[in-house]
Amino acid sequence: MNAPYNPMRDFKRPALTNVALGDVMKIVVLMELAFVLGPFAIMLLLPSNALETYEAGTTPIGVIAQLLTFALYTAALVYLVRRFHGRGFWSMVGPVTQAIEHFRVAALAVATLLLVQTFLPPWIALSELAEVRPLIPWLAWIPVTLAALVIQTGMEEIYFRGYLQQQFAAISDKPWVWMGLPSLLFGIGHYMNGNGPADGVLYVLWATTLGLACADLTARTGDIGAAIGLHLSNNFFAFSLVGVQDWPSTGLALFLYPYEDKTQYDYALDTLAQGWVLFEVLILVLSVGVMWLAARIAIRR
Repeated sequence: MNAPYNPMRDFKRPALTNVALGDVMKIVVLMELAFVLGPFAIMLLLPSNALETYEAGTTPIGVIAQLLTFALYTAALVYLVRRFHGRGFWSMVGPVTQAIEHFRVAALAVATLLLVQTFLPPWIALSELAEVRPLIPWLAWIPVTLAALVIQTGMEEIYFRGYLQQQFAAISDKPWVWMGLPSLLFGIGHYMNGNGPADGVLYVLWATTLGLACADLTARTGDIGAAIGLHLSNNFFAFSLVGVQDWPSTGLALFLYPYEDKTQYDYALDTLAQGWVLFEVLILVLSVGVMWLAARIAIRR
């Protein structure tokens, strides 16, 4: 293992008690089922007057409810890891005090970077906005949003960078295995975020790159604190800054552009061969790269 990744030796130690690939695959399959079926199960339990709010996510309560769903996924993961590996929640986090400090400094560094980028060109075109939500209520939702995002991003990091990265590192010393495979699974899970096949592939590429950045931070620190910090700051700006009217999960956005028909972005896969897509890919990769660099400078690793 490369010297910068020496902390990974200690981080993977809890996984060494059971390195059976079959048990890992069982948990992967069961967690994917949970991710797919979980929202439908919740919607079946909701009263009819709350169903649309949860499903659309065009109000603050709707988005917060969607994010809080990840608490159920966390409970499922903890149960499965205890059932198949005999270890618990904190074994997937790393040293707690250290993780909290890495979370704090990485989240602050990445948030500062994204805040600076907000005021750099290309600026938000205020004249083209359909709506700017009232500032005071928007600010009041920030603490609740951050708490919900800790649950959402924390769950994803515990699963992909905690459990899966640990388990694959216990199985193989090759970084492309324990960094690459969990990051690819993380990326594939974002395919449905796209508005069509080509857009879905771009989402997969972006999320896989983000997963690699978080995997690198985890290996350098021996905990998932910095990874959660980067992920949370990214998601906070994604959910809370700019959206499109009546698009899913825009209920917390401060600035809203006029509604557009999403089908106009339903590009076929052959679109990926066009020149402008290469530029788009470069921007996506660079956007993750600068966040990763900011977090690395903050944690001094």
